[in-house]
Amino acid sequence: MDYNIGTMSSKDTKVYQEAFEEGRLEGLLQSVPRLLDLGLTIEQVAEGLDLTINQVQNAKAYHDAMQKGEHRAKLKLIPTLLKLGVTVEQVAEAFSFSVEEVRQVAQS
Repeated sequence: MDYNIGTMSSKDTKVYQEAFEEGRLEGLLQSVPRLLDLGLTIEQVAEGLDLTINQVQNAKAYHDAMQKGEHRAKLKLIPTLLKLGVTVEQVAEAFSFSVEEVRQVAQS
């Protein structure tokens, strides 16, 4: 009797392979901004991670847009936090802003 029918691993399935590759690519793309911050060029990052230049540029643009949106959201929260009794110093520390930046937002 042949009992090998059930020995196929889930890692052998097409769905697993596609999900694995998608996760691998996502991980590589998430490392792009840090590598660029370390001084590597777009070309060096693309070559080192085996990505296209377009993929690296898109990952950088996505990261930059997310950072900008996060910064705006923090700025919008400052007046509310101050009204709730959080100190200027606490807001500055929590958001990695200077105390002066928080005061300027609070006055505007």
